[in-house]
Amino acid sequence: MYNYTPGNPNEQQYQAAYRQAERRVRAKLGFYWHLASYVLVNGLLIAIYLLTGPLISGGAVYPWFIWPMFGWGIGLLFHFLGTFVFSNVSSDENRRRMIEEEMRRMGAYPPGNIYSSGMPPAPPGGTTGSVDNNLPPK
Repeated sequence: MYNYTPGNPNEQQYQAAYRQAERRVRAKLGFYWHLASYVLVNGLLIAIYLLTGPLISGGAVYPWFIWPMFGWGIGLLFHFLGTFVFSNVSSDENRRRMIEEEMRRMGAYPPGNIYSSGMPPAPPGGTTGSVDNNLPPK
């Protein structure tokens, strides 16, 4: 994703890559803490169930602990997906690529045209934002 020559920490590309790496590490650590708390708390719930249910009554008791495990597990699954599977969905680089692809579909510029500034040029007339084709030119 980032093609730069390591060695100059003052380069803009290096700084952007460092911020991206820092953001990813923070997301991964957040997921690992979430997973640890899930295992710890649900282990405690299972222990409470075993100590107050089947071990005391000697019979089968409804396993109520599965419901908090299931609900929290859904949240943990989405946290995992957001951290490891879809981690680049909201990145600036991905957003720029999606804008360029949409501009190509609209015929705004030819395929394969990559701009050195990272963003396509502003539309004619210097306006930015959405363009309404129903309005007369200024």
